Amino acid sequence: MTKIIEIIVEDESWKKIEGYSDWNNSLEALFQETRKKKYQGNKRCRIGLLLTDDARIKLLNRNFRNINKPTNVLSFPEYESELLDKIETSVETAEMFLGDIAMSREQIMRECKEYGIQFFDRCSHLFVHGVLHLFGADHIESKEQEEMESMEIDILRKFGMSNPYILEGEKK
Repeated sequence: MTKIIEIIVEDESWKKIEGYSDWNNSLEALFQETRKKKYQGNKRCRIGLLLTDDARIKLLNRNFRNINKPTNVLSFPEYESELLDKIETSVETAEMFLGDIAMSREQIMRECKEYGIQFFDRCSHLFVHGVLHLFGADHIESKEQEEMESMEIDILRKFGMSNPYILEGEKK
């Protein structure tokens, strides 16, 4: 049986951050909780996760979104959301590859410093955000944004994390 999350650590600095192993070990549970929120099908799902740096994510952002700057997370869905339940899978594995997520350690570090957020709490939020995109969630329209943020808040709360949309010192 294949892994649910195939992790490629392109930037080895990820592994040197305190808490990396615990975070890595929590990813499958985060994925499964996110899956329950967004996908009602019964297919086994798997994804790729690239842990990288600013240079690589800037290149990906430029090549796929025509934005020439680094970002914190990018998602590359394999399917349009309305097609997920129609995808044929092999009888033996009944699984589908949803797509890839890429995360930049450097950009996330800057955000954590700026907003006073714990690094792996931020990574967990961005991971959940990325997985929701793979399942077809979006935040272009305000209604979609509210739904997506609500799902993220609810999922992270189940793992003991606070609302990622309330920054240090803010009240909502």
